[in-house]
Parts: sequence; structure tokens; C-alpha cells
Amino acid sequence: RRVREAVVSTQSTGAKKISKSKEKKLQRKENLAALGESQMRLNKANIPTNDHLGPFKPFQKYTRNGLELSIECTHYNNLADSDFDSIFNLLETNMKKEYEASDWGWNEKEKKAELREKNPWFLIARDTTSKVIAFAHFKFDFDEEEEVLYCYEVQVVDEMRSKGVGKFMMQILELIGSTASMKKMMVTVFKHNSRSIHFFKDVLKYTDDETSPRYCDPLEESEYCYEIMSKPLKSRRKDDCGGNVKAPAAPKCCQKC
Repeated sequence: RRVREAVVSTQSTGAKKISKSKEKKLQRKENLAALGESQMRLNKANIPTNDHLGPFKPFQKYTRNGLELSIECTHYNNLADSDFDSIFNLLETNMKKEYEASDWGWNEKEKKAELREKNPWFLIARDTTSKVIAFAHFKFDFDEEEEVLYCYEVQVVDEMRSKGVGKFMMQILELIGSTASMKKMMVTVFKHNSRSIHFFKDVLKYTDDETSPRYCDPLEESEYCYEIMSKPLKSRRKDDCGGNVKAPAAPKCCQKC
């Protein structure tokens, strides 16, 4: 009887091991399948000829607070050299001192390379003379195996600030990210830039992301010059968007956006 019990026990243990092994293999297959689907979504979002702003007609212009702007979205491959120069000049004007005040420093050659690398997209606002007065630099990418729309820069010329343009452009990016089935929006903000922190946290309701230093390296948080923030996105289909998406009401100016 003891021998029989031992045999039954051994068989039971072996069955459990086989079962766990099957579960692990099944989980790996599911993970690989999910990763494959995620990569397909990113590949689809990054097709340079995509018209990401097409479904959102009300967001293709901004006529508030004395402004009359046209909005467009383009992949770097389709960006005119003159527009790239305008974008970089605006970035340098607004952010050079901020970078110099951080641990990262400012390097013109590296910043230009960053604007060009790995499927970059640009949301551009122009005035009636076609001058670039604001832009957002963003990418569809993976972050911790999640599909995200990462906004690297949102910049507005000084004389057009505090008129809701930056907020409007970020709302457009949220719509684009949702339609492309991205899981969340992400941004990186310098700790010393209180204006940007207020804009993202208080105006746009972003929160500290789990990948921000305060969570992923809390004991050394003070050694970092930046925070990472995010905002979850709800997926929507393009055919749900066209005629149903309305531009938001004119924002009450907070003097920060």
C-alpha cells in the first residue's frame, strides 16, 4: 500500500510539473502573440503616409483668443527642410536654457539628430502666413512592452503663449493616440521647469508614471533631473470619430499653457 501511495504521489507530482510546464508554454505563446499584435499596431501607426489628423476635422484649425491657425500632422519623411529649420529654431529659443540648467546640457547636433530618429511625427500649427508658431514632436513606440504615444516636445512661440494653443495640441495627440490604440500618453519634464509641471499635472491631469525615477529608483530620485508623466488613453475606432468629435470649448486661460 505504501508503495502504491508513493507511486500515486509521484505520478501526481509529475502531472503537476507537466501542467505547470504547459501553462508556462501557453503563457509564452500568448505573450508573443500579444507582442506581435502590439508591433503590428505600431507598424500601422508609423506608416509615413498616414493621415492621423484626417478623422478630426474640427481640430484642423484653431480660431480662438484672437488667433487663426491651421493644424497639420506629418511624418518626418514628408517634412520640408524649411519646416524642420523652423521647428528646431523654436525648440532652441524655448528650451536651450532649460537644457543647460539640467544635467543633460544642450548639444545642437544631438538635438537635431533626436528630432530625426526612429519614426518621428510632428503636429504643426501655422498662422495665416504659413509661419510655424507651434509644434509637437511625438512617436508611436514601446515603453515597458506597452504601446504608447510619447510626446517629446510641445513648443509655442512666446507671443502666442497663454492662449490655449499648447493644450489644444495635446488634446489632438490624445485623440490620435486613442485612434491608433495606444495604451497611454507619455511625457518627460524637467524637475526645475515648474511651468511645464503645472501644465501637465494641473491643466492636462497627467500623473507620475511608474517608470518615473520616484518609483523605479526612489533611493536615488534626487540624482535625476526629470520626471516621467503619463495619462491613460481609451481606444477608439476611426469610423467613430469623423463627424462626432467636437473641438473642446475655449479653455479658461491659466497663463501656463
